[in-house]
Amino acid sequence: MTDKKYMGMPLTDRLTKAGMLDAFSKVLLEKNEAVALALLISVAFTHEQASDTVKSLLLDPNSYRHFR
Repeated sequence: MTDKKYMGMPLTDRLTKAGMLDAFSKVLLEKNEAVALALLISVAFTHEQASDTVKSLLLDPNSYRHFR
């Protein structure tokens, strides 16, 4: 079941609405893939979407500079 409160929202908006943007930024900087994955799943990403997003962000640290 999809959480409709996040429907159509980009990543940063979802994390901000959930109050998790700072936590997500921290786990990216720590390169904690498991926690980052769990945070994205909690804001209505599928496991596959969350996994692809986290891997992409961790491969290119410049891509998540706006999370700092």
